[in-house]
Amino acid sequence: MNFFTHPATVEGAPVRKFTDRASDPESNIVSRDSNVTRAYYSIGSVPNRIPGTKDLKGFFSFLSGLAWSFNLTSPRTYRGNLINYPDDGRHYKTPEEYLMNQLFPLPSQVGRNMEYVYEDYQIYFTLYLGYYEGQNVHFGVGPVYGLAFYRMDILQNDTRVSSVKNEVQDLKGLRVLFEYNIGQYFPDTILYNAYFFAEITSLGSMDGRGMQIRNQVTTANNLPAPSLYMTMTTYRFGVRKELQLSKEVHEKHEGPAYPPLKNLPSAGLPKKEGEAQTTSSETEDPG
Repeated sequence: MNFFTHPATVEGAPVRKFTDRASDPESNIVSRDSNVTRAYYSIGSVPNRIPGTKDLKGFFSFLSGLAWSFNLTSPRTYRGNLINYPDDGRHYKTPEEYLMNQLFPLPSQVGRNMEYVYEDYQIYFTLYLGYYEGQNVHFGVGPVYGLAFYRMDILQNDTRVSSVKNEVQDLKGLRVLFEYNIGQYFPDTILYNAYFFAEITSLGSMDGRGMQIRNQVTTANNLPAPSLYMTMTTYRFGVRKELQLSKEVHEKHEGPAYPPLKNLPSAGLPKKEGEAQTTSSETEDPG
């Protein structure tokens, strides 16, 4: 998880910080402790083929290789530090001073440090442009589209300098999914249809600019801060088990859906009158 800004400009020319830690020349990372482990709940669906595309032939046959799924995550909270955002805290009076402050910001130990608390929950759909569904292996890759509902507080010296709540932002990204059928090794157990899955999801935007996060922070000269952007990459792995919520379709030519039980003990239950007469007549000796 990274927070970053795009390079500031002076008279239209981008200004690149010589001491910036970012490797991307089009962004300046301003967050610390970007690798965070969080446990959270997620409700979603397994990839499903698009209805009506299974038997397509000809030009539109490629649609049979598409699949979709949806996810809804529980709220997740992240804490970290913003370093030298939107500047290192030094005032400036001339464009030259501003340029020098941008080119040579103070080290993080003595520069401007703020703490952020970011919380969000997300709902999004994944359209797998390529989805392979083998007997025991599933693999898919495709774009993600959805919404993120977030709130963010920024504190400096234990004073809240920015607080936004109930904000909504478009969510875009990319997902790669791999599944392996481990239920084949447990055919007679409750895990008969369980799958091990590994999933990588990169969220932000499709153009790489990141998801814009609103805030109310000002510069050292009390001017509006440049926009803050965020990208998030999640890694999930675990075991999923399919649940059958509806009765499977049954064809008449397959025989009764639930065959009658045979050769079961009566457990002492009295026989019906008709059954008793039939049994006695069958056991009589005709001779």
